Amino acid sequence: MPDDRREQPAVPGTALIGKAFRLIDLIAAAPGLISAAELAAATGWPKATLYRILASVTAHGFVRLDPQSQGYTLGYRLLELAQNVWVAPDLAAVASVELQRLRDMTGETAYLAVPDDGMVLALGKFESPHDIRSAARLGVRKPLHCTSQGKAILAFLPEAEAEAMLGHGPLERFTPQTITDRGTLMTQLRIIRARGYAVEDQEILPGNRCVGAPVLDSTGQPIAAISVAGPVYRLTSERVAQLGPEIANVARNICLGLRGAPTRQPQAGMPWQPHAPHGKPVFYGAHPVWDPERSSLVWADRLGPTLYMTAGSRTAAIRPEPGAPIDGLAVTAEGDIVLLLGGRMLRIDKRECVLDRTVPELAGATAMATDLNGQPWVAVHQGDETRIGKLGADGTLEIWALRKRIGAIAWSQASGRLFASDPQSGTIYLLERGGAAPRLFTRIPRVSGEPRSLAVDADDRLWVGLYDGWSIARLTTEGEIERLLPLPVPRPTGLAFGGEGKDRVYVTTARIDLAREVLEKAPLSGHLLVALTTAG
Repeated sequence: MPDDRREQPAVPGTALIGKAFRLIDLIAAAPGLISAAELAAATGWPKATLYRILASVTAHGFVRLDPQSQGYTLGYRLLELAQNVWVAPDLAAVASVELQRLRDMTGETAYLAVPDDGMVLALGKFESPHDIRSAARLGVRKPLHCTSQGKAILAFLPEAEAEAMLGHGPLERFTPQTITDRGTLMTQLRIIRARGYAVEDQEILPGNRCVGAPVLDSTGQPIAAISVAGPVYRLTSERVAQLGPEIANVARNICLGLRGAPTRQPQAGMPWQPHAPHGKPVFYGAHPVWDPERSSLVWADRLGPTLYMTAGSRTAAIRPEPGAPIDGLAVTAEGDIVLLLGGRMLRIDKRECVLDRTVPELAGATAMATDLNGQPWVAVHQGDETRIGKLGADGTLEIWALRKRIGAIAWSQASGRLFASDPQSGTIYLLERGGAAPRLFTRIPRVSGEPRSLAVDADDRLWVGLYDGWSIARLTTEGEIERLLPLPVPRPTGLAFGGEGKDRVYVTTARIDLAREVLEKAPLSGHLLVALTTAG
């Protein structure tokens, strides 16, 4: 986008200084290196004048000359100076902490911008770990009327001041969605001020959506704005509605940090290897468990319903009859596979002999996991509570009760503690043996996705599959997200660690109920994804 910086009136006796700045602007606007001949053509200056100015700005470090191509680019001195260009003394430090947290929470690129001569100037960003992401360059200036950051700043100014910042000329149209009518824009600004955040819906770049909120000083004046941006198929309208209040809250944290109140790198993309049984994706992959006896990953298509045993590129399949959704799966210490289907419990031994038992008490099973002794535990939702307990050979449970709908459980093999998640509220609980009351471990913000799957790695750290969040995350012992791994699909449904050296992570995924445009962007939905834990 061209930098439509307003022309400033010339100051007598400063023509040479103005030419030096003009030269730096031209070099900055070039997509790569720019030659002296190109600069001469762009400026129309005599070569002697051009080379004299180039020599001066190069000597002071504002411009660099590439010795091989003889092309010019910006110098490192500008980076040094940029560190001091802030509208408040601590904005850089406070905002960087919160922007990184915002990026980790959403999995999308987070930005910081400030108003600059009737536009917004990008000063900081933390990039999304996804391959397809928003990646605007720092130092780029954009219009106020068609960016979430600009609209957030305008909305918190007095209307007369906002109109003055917009200038008197026509509002430029960049896409069919750009608002160019001033009356419509002013009405939208009043809505933004009332709810606390702004949305830019493909108004400056097709296929991109952005949500922003203002950073206010102690008098309530906007001094900056933060935003999160990404492709429309990940930042859906529903997710934007959830994301707005979260971004407004992060902006408030920055405000508090600037006033002295306490507050709190993207991971490389994983080389995921997709696997589809017999070349076809499943409806709803689920319940992955590494089986060391079979050297296989045992998992299921919950809605197929089919049991799979995957070893390398080979997959064996078993379809239970009569068919019913597979609500739980575990592998016992003896190597038996236990399946829960409605009110039935199937036990499949290593010879594939099947014991089929009807257990009405297990109707409503929502999750299953084995403890460090290889004993299966089950979560069963009935009425308004979930019972969690050890599964006996006859299907009986030793009961632990929570008045929540638990959707996933995972055992810590080192500490003997059980993690349990309520996907709808985003809450993860920690249960101790010995009958102690469950306690809150952490809450996952809704904008990050639903915690529908849990697994504990070899370092005894909890991992969470973020359904509709396009990622999986590793948590600290305090429950904070410390590592976010992007996925090429929106809906992870199950997590497991295994492989011969326990150096692989397995992720089951779903494709059911995904919109066509999402499936076009995420064709691996319904595949089993595998990656080395040491990668990335």
